[in-house]
Amino acid sequence: MTAPLPPKPPHAPKFPRGGLRSLSPEGLEDESVYRGTVLEGLDLSGGALHAVTFEGTVFRGVNFTGAAWTHVRFVDVRFEHCDLSGARWTDLSLLRAHFTDCRLLGLQVPEALWQHVRLTRVQAQLALCWKMEAKALWLEESDLSEATFMDANLPGAVFRDCTLRQTDFRGAKMPGADLRTSNLSGIRVGIPELQEVTVEATQLPDLAHLLGVRVPSG
Repeated sequence: MTAPLPPKPPHAPKFPRGGLRSLSPEGLEDESVYRGTVLEGLDLSGGALHAVTFEGTVFRGVNFTGAAWTHVRFVDVRFEHCDLSGARWTDLSLLRAHFTDCRLLGLQVPEALWQHVRLTRVQAQLALCWKMEAKALWLEESDLSEATFMDANLPGAVFRDCTLRQTDFRGAKMPGADLRTSNLSGIRVGIPELQEVTVEATQLPDLAHLLGVRVPSG
């Protein structure tokens, strides 16, 4: 049997060649489109925003905690050292996005659409991502303990060196997903969700409970 090809990382964000212009919080308005901008060190916590699109934008050190944004679209964006803890973004669309060293604790993104999204060293404990649609999703060195992906569509998703302790994948569709090198202790998942999912032999004890068997340590 031919070994499967290694998964390809998501497409990287694209930015305008002419550089990015700074954007202040006072410049953010509902039903607006922002292109080629950088938001750095801003406090947007607890704020509300509706029907906004960001294209070719970098968010650096921005505080989004508790922010309630609706119908928001991100295309070719990068989030660096941002805090999205407790934020609720509904009707969210992400296309070619990269999150690096961000806090996503308790982030709520129900029924979001994520395409070519990469998350590196994020803290996403208790994040709520139910019914999300994801294509080319890649997470690495991230903590998703007790996060929820119930009824999500995650074909080919890669979780590399992640903590998936008690992460909830019940009802998710995950054909081709790769969970190797991740901590699956207490993962909440059923046998149907694991069809065509790749794991390592060393992870099987964490999945043995699905068959009602016990694997003694040592």
